[in-house]
Amino acid sequence: MDLKKLAQQFFAAYDAGDVEGMTRMCTDDARGRYVPYGRESVAPIRGGIDAIWRAFPQVVKGYRVQVLELLLAEVNAVVAQTLMSGSIPPDPLGISKKGEPVAIPHVFILRYAADGKISRLDAYWDNAVINGLRASVL
Repeated sequence: MDLKKLAQQFFAAYDAGDVEGMTRMCTDDARGRYVPYGRESVAPIRGGIDAIWRAFPQVVKGYRVQVLELLLAEVNAVVAQTLMSGSIPPDPLGISKKGEPVAIPHVFILRYAADGKISRLDAYWDNAVINGLRASVL
């Protein structure tokens, strides 16, 4: 099984805003950690993290997901370095003003079940970029 190819397909669906396609690539009981839920929080993909996936393209004009690098890790895991970009509406988190375009690096850790579906997805944002953007708009 080519996990890097599966990861590329997942991020292509993310870039296209195809949340149904993304969730189909996950096990029914898949869980993950995503920045808005907090460092210690683990949430289900369905009925949890998928809400974030649905919101981004709605809120961020020109939302894009670019894969910069995919690395195989252990037997069933892929680490992905991505760049999420688009025009963020003025000040949702103090990140941008006037809908200016931003690009925020992310790291995803995808763990796959034996059937080739994602069983765990952890995502982390580059807080240094976010803090720098916040400082530039204050």
